[in-house]
Amino acid sequence: MALLIDTLLASLWIGGSSILVLAVHAAGRRWMAPPPAPEGTPPAADGHDHPPVVRDAAQVIGLRTAALFGVILAMVYAQELGQYQQVREGLSREAVAIADVFHDAGRYGGDLAEPVQSAMRDYVRFVVDREWRLLGTERRLSRRAWEARERAYAAVLDALPATPREVALREVALRERMLARLGVIAEHRHLREEWAAQGFSMVFWLPALAGLVLVTLPLCVFPPTRQTRLLLASLGAYAGLVLFFVQAFSSPFTYPLHDPPGAFERLLENDFDARAP
Repeated sequence: MALLIDTLLASLWIGGSSILVLAVHAAGRRWMAPPPAPEGTPPAADGHDHPPVVRDAAQVIGLRTAALFGVILAMVYAQELGQYQQVREGLSREAVAIADVFHDAGRYGGDLAEPVQSAMRDYVRFVVDREWRLLGTERRLSRRAWEARERAYAAVLDALPATPREVALREVALRERMLARLGVIAEHRHLREEWAAQGFSMVFWLPALAGLVLVTLPLCVFPPTRQTRLLLASLGAYAGLVLFFVQAFSSPFTYPLHDPPGAFERLLENDFDARAP
């Protein structure tokens, strides 16, 4: 289902950009109509109906505009791809921290193990079942997931050693390690909310679409032949594909290119069993 949705959205971006380029070319041909040829002058052999000076100006302006447009798209694409990868890497590091807290609580034993392990299970379940959707739709974190994390933190904070084994484990800073890991979880949650809150507004989309229009305008000096239209459509298709990925990378919590919390799902599938050798 996700693949079908992504394919449809990509097709809309590609088709829409191609139509935009062809429409701009057709409108530009009307706005910048070539001067009428003197009576009896045969048509140019290469099909051009604009004078050479206009074609030269269009070439210079078109190349410079295309270069600026390409640089802007490349910078934004690289930025959003980097953020998309950071979300995935952060989720993996958070899953490792959760697993460490879960297993360290079991090693600590006593009255600490059950409440902390239960809170970690609830936390992961709330993130997978509810929070990921909230990040994509409402751009906020789940209150229940926060409460589960706070339960684990409070339990570890209030833990007191009761047996000689617990005293020994505390001496090697097991409790402090769990508190540090719970702090890592909170840090990644705040970062995830910030990434979800970020998004592209007209500050990006207006220059991006305007750039595509301005790149196409100098090409209006070329006659509207079948070959020209095919080349223009290919330009629009590629620009639409890049814009599709920019939009997709800007929010990994929703479509397109919805990135599920796979690291958390694997924790649930394994039911927090002991780590495999």
